[in-house]
Amino acid sequence: MVGRHRTVSRVVGILEQVVRSERGATLQELVEGLRSPRSSIYDFVRGLVEEGYLVEAPEGGRYVLGLGAHALLASRSTSVVELVEPVMRELARRTQETVTLAVPVGAELSYVHTVPSEHPIAYSPVLRTRRSLWPSSSGKIFLAYDALGTRVTEALGPLDVRGELVEAEIALTTRRGYATNVGESVTDVAAVAVGVGVAGHVVAALSVGGPRARIEERLEQAAGSANRLLADHGLGVPR
Repeated sequence: MVGRHRTVSRVVGILEQVVRSERGATLQELVEGLRSPRSSIYDFVRGLVEEGYLVEAPEGGRYVLGLGAHALLASRSTSVVELVEPVMRELARRTQETVTLAVPVGAELSYVHTVPSEHPIAYSPVLRTRRSLWPSSSGKIFLAYDALGTRVTEALGPLDVRGELVEAEIALTTRRGYATNVGESVTDVAAVAVGVGVAGHVVAALSVGGPRARIEERLEQAAGSANRLLADHGLGVPR
């Protein structure tokens, strides 16, 4: 029989205890529940917070599951996916292009759900894999709406990108209410993203992507459709 790995067991135990409680768990509750040293549990909790798998609840003192967990656990039953999927399907029907949902994971992002285009040639994102925020349209949304809980310079970290370029793009995104990526990641692909709002905060980004030749001239129109659909479902971002 394979023995338990103490570090892995504690990390899993923290996540499981947080999930079991509707209000999350305090550090003291985690220490008592896992019967482990407070310093050890604190280090694990801070690491999980930095990676986006736990967040401290607004009232403070209690930890709840972070959006980063969607990178591993995303499915149709996942709360954010379940909320946004009706919008995604209708948006895919209107645009005839691939619609994708992204969530922030630490200082990166992950695509957690997609409604693919029915065109023979279409954009097909890789799901549940961490990727850089820049220059993706969804990443620009997270940077513009401070969805990462950290400074832009820290979020971009070692990426080789000029600060003035990022600042200009963020300002444009905030002003327009959407972000674009036209051939920046893949030469022949263009995408537009908007923020998904819950309780006044951007918790995810919804993007529409496809071949540049087919979608580039329709990016603003697609963004408008996405923002209106989200607003109709109570998931819009205040402007």
